[in-house]
Amino acid sequence: MPPQASYLAELSQAFWRSVAELIGRAAGALRLGPEAGAWIVAGLAILCLGVLGWILIGWLRRRRPDDAQRAEAPAAGAAPIPATWDAAAWRAELERCLAEERIGDALRAAWWWLARSIAGPEVKPDWTSRDLAARTRQRELRDLLRRLDALTFGVGRPELPDVRQLAEQIRGALG
Repeated sequence: MPPQASYLAELSQAFWRSVAELIGRAAGALRLGPEAGAWIVAGLAILCLGVLGWILIGWLRRRRPDDAQRAEAPAAGAAPIPATWDAAAWRAELERCLAEERIGDALRAAWWWLARSIAGPEVKPDWTSRDLAARTRQRELRDLLRRLDALTFGVGRPELPDVRQLAEQIRGALG
């Protein structure tokens, strides 16, 4: 929307004019013909597109958790976990996942263990950690829920000791 859009359009045009002028001067200094200048421009365009593609792919990989971290899908070959389990069943599932080093499934089990422990069967699958804290009025668990969310949805893949430490913190918070 003007005036910002017109400003950005002018800025973009000025940038590309400067690039074309620079390439023209470089081609003149090197005594290259117009065809060589066109090849240089094409090469630079391909290089720019490649760098942008590489950046985009890296960004998408960080944004999308890998299969081991997906909270909504069970591990390959594992039976679907019923959402009706109580806190004890989720704690046992957490221990099983930790023993098998299934980090994504362990984080999901940790969330459900904590949720079932403080909210019981009223917890819904579409609840977030914020919903859990707000609906149970368990404000003292906010930091623990934030840590769980950071491990589950953060940029880097958590390590097994991080998840084990989180499980110990949940045990301590639940008493």
